[in-house]
Amino acid sequence: MKKNQNSIDGFVPRNRASTTNRKVGGVSKPQIKTKTAPKKSTVEQPKPTPKGSPQKTKHEDLDAVLKNLDVAVDDSRSELREKTRRISKKDAKLAKQLQKCNKNRQKKNKKPVGIKQFVNRRRWKRAFLTLVLVIVLGGGFIAYKTFGNFNRIFGGNVLDLIKKEKLIEDDLGRTNILVFGTSPDGWDGQDLTDSIMVVSLNQETGDAYTVSLPRDLWVSHECEGWLNTTAGRLNESYGCGRITAQNSGEADESAEKIGQDSLAKSATEVLGLDIHYKVHANWQVLIDMIDSIGGIDVKVEAYDGSPEVYDVATDIRYKNGEIVHFNGERALAFSRARGSAGGTGFSRGNFDRELNQQKILKATIDKIKTSGKNNPVALIGMVDALGASVKTSFKPSEIQTLAQFAGGFNPAKIVSLPLIDEDNDISLMTIGNVSGASVVLPTAGVFNYSDIKAYISKNTNQDPVVKEEAKIVILNGTKISGLAGEQAEELSAEGLNVVEFDTAQNQDYKKYIIYKNNDDKPKTVEKLISKFKAGSAQNTPESLAKYSDADIIIVIGEDE
Repeated sequence: MKKNQNSIDGFVPRNRASTTNRKVGGVSKPQIKTKTAPKKSTVEQPKPTPKGSPQKTKHEDLDAVLKNLDVAVDDSRSELREKTRRISKKDAKLAKQLQKCNKNRQKKNKKPVGIKQFVNRRRWKRAFLTLVLVIVLGGGFIAYKTFGNFNRIFGGNVLDLIKKEKLIEDDLGRTNILVFGTSPDGWDGQDLTDSIMVVSLNQETGDAYTVSLPRDLWVSHECEGWLNTTAGRLNESYGCGRITAQNSGEADESAEKIGQDSLAKSATEVLGLDIHYKVHANWQVLIDMIDSIGGIDVKVEAYDGSPEVYDVATDIRYKNGEIVHFNGERALAFSRARGSAGGTGFSRGNFDRELNQQKILKATIDKIKTSGKNNPVALIGMVDALGASVKTSFKPSEIQTLAQFAGGFNPAKIVSLPLIDEDNDISLMTIGNVSGASVVLPTAGVFNYSDIKAYISKNTNQDPVVKEEAKIVILNGTKISGLAGEQAEELSAEGLNVVEFDTAQNQDYKKYIIYKNNDDKPKTVEKLISKFKAGSAQNTPESLAKYSDADIIIVIGEDE
């Protein structure tokens, strides 16, 4: 097989008209200047002493104060009421609040506070409440500004953003996300998926695996309402679900969900992974997102040592090792390039492209983190960029969890799982022919995804049983046909390495028997004994010597 099987990976670049650069976001709050009227002083200023008048001594001043006090004591009730009215209402209110505060403190066995301490505490609380108010108003502004886009992206109530709900996980603690791309609405091929990828992440460890599915992979799907077929290329699955739903009278939002579910069902059948979330984007989102953060800087590398990187279909040409500032349009072209005929620097085709896509992802995350683009105004621009181009099945209450994961995520922890990689002897796909059409088929055969499931499970599963990679043979010891194949598919989906299944010499086994050729795979033996209630593992008899290359042999009995 040639290394550059362009139809395998399913990302065939399409020539299209260049999009016009647009300014995205760009919201800024005007500065409001307020004038504060100067407060009138309530403290009487001393009158200037006329020239020539005798200066008073400190003792004379004190005597005058004491005389005034005596006068105040002897004042009539009316004069006292007049002086009381002169006391600031604000001070009276403050004194009353202080009294109430100290009563409450006394009930809690706390020391009373003085007027100065009480005022300072009030100022701190007022500042804190003001800050909270600013945050609430700011959040309200962002919610108001992005409400339409928020609903388009996530659906549901924008107020649910304040919640934090853990992402759905499978039994292994992994969250699997289907990400697929189409052309924007109104373009040719808007119902066909150009790119299909599954991301499997672990919220605890922060690792992430990605696997790209070829768009020309032949799968079974229900498409009576559009193409009137029951099988076809994988890139038709989304459109089959969506258009069939629309033709049945479903609203656009409901039809979109049905289309996503249809593609997710096909992806699960191929990979053996439960799909928990779906993200549907068109290629415009990459352009708008990168433009909204002012572009990104990426080091372009020819991994095969070529002096330059050149792709004819996407019209990119850069020197090997050159640092290039990409706007959204050029970043898209670079992320799609894979070495079309006449190009250089892409000898590994899709594998090189996946590395470049990871560079684009990392550069985008780094730009957001280091350039202050995570402030509210910039985030508004990014939400605007996403609004018309992304639809997801994430709930609003899960966005905070997703954002927290993304904030601490290290792009270096992304591990790509290629289905074809000659350098590492991985060949799970091949070119085939169905009804005269050239399509991609599993190497194991049409609709046989057992090898692919085992490969994915082995790499994403942290189970020590899977890590043992025991070679397993399954023999059907009953007269019920097909049991060995069914069992092989089930164990393969669990990540176990079933190398062969066949019919046993005798079909009168009453129960399962586990044979072992060595003691090197104890955890796998233990798991199988428990799963099939086989008692204990036995040494392999001479009658099964032809399976000596296997580690474990399972004979299916009638109590299956």
